[in-house]
Amino acid sequence: MEAPKPSAAHRRLNVFLGRWNLEGQQLEGPFGPAAKITATQIYEWLAGELFMIQRFDALVDGTQAACIELVGYDAKSRTYPVQTFYNNGSTSKWQLTERDGTWLLTGRSEVGGKPSEVRCTTVFSEVNSLMTGRWEYSTNGTLWRTFWNVKATKAE
Repeated sequence: MEAPKPSAAHRRLNVFLGRWNLEGQQLEGPFGPAAKITATQIYEWLAGELFMIQRFDALVDGTQAACIELVGYDAKSRTYPVQTFYNNGSTSKWQLTERDGTWLLTGRSEVGGKPSEVRCTTVFSEVNSLMTGRWEYSTNGTLWRTFWNVKATKAE
């Protein structure tokens, strides 16, 4: 039996590949006090290039935050399912979509003890050496509040 081959949709994830140095700001709110964010993100393909792995290692106001993500592609829904494993022992499932070069990560999380929708909008520069991200949450699905603003520059 022949192994599956990566599709054009899989190859769209190549924009993330490499090592990124991230800086940003956490805004005061249910995620914590206003704080500086510094992080390293590494994106690489699992052998076969059907799943991408992201390693995220950060300091948020001096506190470590880390996770590993697995990103695949679902041809039926035309989305990229994401499974995240955090250093605090929790996990989450997200959906990543791409439209005209803008990537949107969406999911659900507890924010301040309330079930909330969370999203991150990521945009790359024209030469793909800078990505900016805006993380937002909503407890009612209509009013969105920003909690992280970040930018990452490609190190490799």
